[in-house]
Amino acid sequence: MEDSTPNTPNTPDTPNSPSTPKTPGGRRAAKKVPVGLIAGLTAAALAAAVVGGYFGLCAWVKDNGCLLPGAVAVDDRGEAVADLGKLSQEDALELVSQEMDQRLGDRKLTLLYGDGKKKELTGELMDISPEAAVEAGFSAKGEQPLWKLGAMWLGAVQEPCQMSLSAAAFTEEGEAQAKKVIQSIADEVKVDPVDFTYEVGGETVTVTPGTDGQKLDTDALLAAVEEALAQGETELQVETEPVPGAELSGTVIRDLVHVEPQPPGVDKDGKLTPAIIGRTVDPQEAQKLLDAAAPGESVEIPLALIPPDTTGDERLYYKDLLAEVTTNMDGVANRSFNVARAASFCNGKVLQPGEVFSYIGTIGNPSQANGYRPSTGYQNGETVPMDGGGVCQVSSSLYYCAVYSNLEIVRRACHAFSTGYIPNGLDATIYYPSLDFKFRNNTGFPIKIVAYCEGGAWGKLTVQFYGSNPDGIRVETQRYTQGSTAWTTVYEPDETIPRGTTKVKTTPYTGYVVDVYRCVYDANGNLISRTFENHSKYNKRDKVILYNPADEGPWGLGVDPGVEPTPEVPPTEPPVEPTPEIPPTEPPVEPTPEIPPTEPPVEPTPEPPPTQYIDLPSGEMGA
Repeated sequence: MEDSTPNTPNTPDTPNSPSTPKTPGGRRAAKKVPVGLIAGLTAAALAAAVVGGYFGLCAWVKDNGCLLPGAVAVDDRGEAVADLGKLSQEDALELVSQEMDQRLGDRKLTLLYGDGKKKELTGELMDISPEAAVEAGFSAKGEQPLWKLGAMWLGAVQEPCQMSLSAAAFTEEGEAQAKKVIQSIADEVKVDPVDFTYEVGGETVTVTPGTDGQKLDTDALLAAVEEALAQGETELQVETEPVPGAELSGTVIRDLVHVEPQPPGVDKDGKLTPAIIGRTVDPQEAQKLLDAAAPGESVEIPLALIPPDTTGDERLYYKDLLAEVTTNMDGVANRSFNVARAASFCNGKVLQPGEVFSYIGTIGNPSQANGYRPSTGYQNGETVPMDGGGVCQVSSSLYYCAVYSNLEIVRRACHAFSTGYIPNGLDATIYYPSLDFKFRNNTGFPIKIVAYCEGGAWGKLTVQFYGSNPDGIRVETQRYTQGSTAWTTVYEPDETIPRGTTKVKTTPYTGYVVDVYRCVYDANGNLISRTFENHSKYNKRDKVILYNPADEGPWGLGVDPGVEPTPEVPPTEPPVEPTPEIPPTEPPVEPTPEIPPTEPPVEPTPEPPPTQYIDLPSGEMGA
């Protein structure tokens, strides 16, 4: 019987081929799979299934629309108030809204401003914005790696996510109300800056510093209020910001006051045009003075005047007699000599536009060493020998002409006593070297002074100002005697006086208080200006009579009358003072007017500035 198994070539076993044991019947036995391999494959399959399932969970967590576990809502102090873990966006918004509503309604913010002032705003002006808080939680979830989401969802990994409940904003109505409150504060605290001021006077410019203002930035405060209410703050200090005034510096002052000089000229109609006096300041010196001043203190900065060129035809400039005055001398030879000598120094003096005339600077020291003679002057209310006595008659005449020429008076003081040779209020005394008489040529044209004496000791002094008066202006003065004090007779015993005789020791003066106003008129007689000129106070001086105390009478207690003295005029009426001679041309000296009850009104006596009245107790020259 043949074997049905196909013939198979006999293949010898190779060394690398394991021999398969043959089963009975000649067949080889089947090979067995190891149990360990099967277990490994099964575990691998299971692990793959678990990993796949985990990543599937991570993917689901990523897209499930819920917050991760550990997401909590915190208040403005950082304390957890609600657990939002695994809540959907809708549920989280609802819970956050409830918490925020409750907190906003209880909030109050006090605005502190000014000097202890307050205003209050509440959280009712705001609306919640839970979306911002919840969105922060979802943003934090989206930043996590995918592989980590499943573990966080299962609680294997814990990373708390805090979402602030302070996300809130003004409602439209609340913002409008807050703006109204803030604007009311802004109106209360607002201070406008005050710019500096400056005033140009003769030789200085007076600068008064301004002050900074302050304002409120309403937009910034609105944002600060919104944030403070959202954060739950209870107080907010309102801060203002400065508003500086105009810049003040030495350079700024220089630029403001600088004027270029211009010479006088002639216009197309042949009329003289005045010069322009240049002026400027040194900016560095001005800055030093400004820096050294106390806050708010006014500062005087020296002006440098720049004279214009007046080298043109002098015949154009001295055609007009601006003012003139003639006064009588008193017959005292030395005094009249001093008057004539002082006048000679002034005669021919030319003042350029802007130039200041100094009387002491012109006549020098009125001493014997300087060619003057001893005469008399006033000291401590007495008439005493003094060098240069009489020179004040020239300074008074110059002042008179300066007023009627409408010139600027820089410094002037009245005598201690009424002079008698010139109207009260129009005199000017000096005392070397401390008290000078000064005036400025502010006409815009050169001025020439003519001063001379004639007629000897009993002669006359004449002073004239020549210049240019193209507009034809003229000056009048109004002099008001506000009060007078009559002198009295005082008797003093003196054993050196022969019995039965008396001797006048001191001549008397009536005291006066006089106010002077300068009135300027145009060529048509229209009043241009009326300004206060000066306040002059002249002391009274009693008449002192010496007598021998042994005489009997109203002045003595003796028993031997001797020769009966000539009685004195009763002291009730002061002597009539001589009326000064007034030139008939320009300008007439008005007598002291009686003040009618209505016109012109007597103005109150102003406080005299120190340059217009100085009451010299001693050492004054002149009279």
